[in-house]
Amino acid sequence: MGKRAGIPTGKENRSNNQTTIMTMTGVVVVGVCGFLFVASQLLRSNADSLIGEFFPSPTSTRFPTITPAPTRTPIPDLTATQQAWMAPAQSPSLASAEDAKTALDSGVNDLEAYAYVVPDTPAINQPGDVYIYEIQLSESTPLLWNYGWCTTTQEILEENFSHINLEFTINGTSVSSAVFFVNNYERSDGAPCREYTALVDEWPIGQHILESRITFTQDINDGWDVYPAGTHTFRYFVTVGQ
Repeated sequence: MGKRAGIPTGKENRSNNQTTIMTMTGVVVVGVCGFLFVASQLLRSNADSLIGEFFPSPTSTRFPTITPAPTRTPIPDLTATQQAWMAPAQSPSLASAEDAKTALDSGVNDLEAYAYVVPDTPAINQPGDVYIYEIQLSESTPLLWNYGWCTTTQEILEENFSHINLEFTINGTSVSSAVFFVNNYERSDGAPCREYTALVDEWPIGQHILESRITFTQDINDGWDVYPAGTHTFRYFVTVGQ
């Protein structure tokens, strides 16, 4: 008998069934793959969240606050003449500590009184700072060369000086501390001070370099501020009769 239109024969029916099964299987596989992909994304998101909670990423908001280093006073540039300086044949001479005391009491001027170049000095000295003075003398003139330090109490003054080393040189040669008069006094505000003073009584013609090197062997608190350990230098270029 002939088949009715639109009704598959047994062979065609089996073929159609196989096609349907394969199609449905493909849909299931695609669905399972989609589900697995979505699940993996959710798991990754949760894992990242947990990792972020226990091991936060180093964002800028989590970096520790860094206090900037104090602004350094730069070492001043030397002039061509200063760079080419050579020690003269004769160096200035120093009087005794007793003469220095007498000169101090009689009002002899300090080196700085004749300076035409004076450095800017910060409130807090920093290690490595160099402060340069330029001084012109038309002729030899006795002058006081000194360094002083003040604190809020006498106890602090004594403690501070146990951690302060002083070195003085003229034209590169060390100067004995024996020629310095040590003066302990009170400032007008009552602060105790200690000053080391020498009297330079003869200045040969030429350019001379006097240096005061102050070394804090540890951080020092004078009762007002804390000064970091290190060396700072006061350098005096003194030109005589030129």
